[in-house]
Amino acid sequence: MIFKDISELQKIVETNDIDAALKLINKNSNLKTVKTKKRSVLMVSAHQVKHLNKIDELPADVIMLNLEDGVPKEKKEIAKIMIAVFLSHLKEINKEIVIRVNPLNEGGIEEIKFLKHLSFNAFRIPKVNAIEDIDDVFMITDKEIHASIETKEAFFHINELTHPKLTTFYIGIYDLLNELKLNHSIIELDNPLIHKILSDFSMSSRYLNITPIGFVYQDLEGFTKWCKLQKNLGMQGVGCITPAQCEIANSVFLTDREFAKMIIERFENEGPFTIDGLYVDEPIYKNYKRLQN
Repeated sequence: MIFKDISELQKIVETNDIDAALKLINKNSNLKTVKTKKRSVLMVSAHQVKHLNKIDELPADVIMLNLEDGVPKEKKEIAKIMIAVFLSHLKEINKEIVIRVNPLNEGGIEEIKFLKHLSFNAFRIPKVNAIEDIDDVFMITDKEIHASIETKEAFFHINELTHPKLTTFYIGIYDLLNELKLNHSIIELDNPLIHKILSDFSMSSRYLNITPIGFVYQDLEGFTKWCKLQKNLGMQGVGCITPAQCEIANSVFLTDREFAKMIIERFENEGPFTIDGLYVDEPIYKNYKRLQN
């Protein structure tokens, strides 16, 4: 919890008191960022003060501070300032912080300019169409850049989206299906078309050495199955909308570190060997070595 009492902050948001909010930004913040496995990416709407106040306690690898969908138009300005208030008063964090701005031509550029001086990991850019969108962001910030792959232009030309600061992709499945004029009802666990969309996305991302994050499945009952499927299709983690989903994602995407440690140590001491029908040679060793990093 960042603030003991958030009543004043809640009132500021309710009344859209911009001047009062700006005065609360801590100019002497020195927050250190960290890197995680990105198993769970929890969306937190930036105008929801009670949720912002708990970002240091939430069980997510990545906290996605959201200024786009889910934030009413009349609250976007105060939400932007609230991000600055809470991040500038945050003492320490054991998870990544990413800020999801609005489309670049709908206020996103201004949001990046306002927030870029704070300490956090990355900006997430929605509705990316081409590498020029990434270049526009790079010109105004040295933060990592994450991109939402949710337009048909981005999805079918994903291999053109390469940039030294571009590190993570998120598959925006619902917006993508809308653009392709496909009904959301095709989102079924056994639908080969969904498998192809997700696997093409994850393999293209990994070819570019960019981390692929799967989509948010809102129904908690089927969430575990979708996590397992997306993991099997190459995702690094998935989007989440509740702490309960984060705990499930963290569990599903967790690697058996003890087994990996044993494989690494034995290979380094003995060379190639066989265990439980698995022949551990150089490529297998390197895979487990990567999972330990």
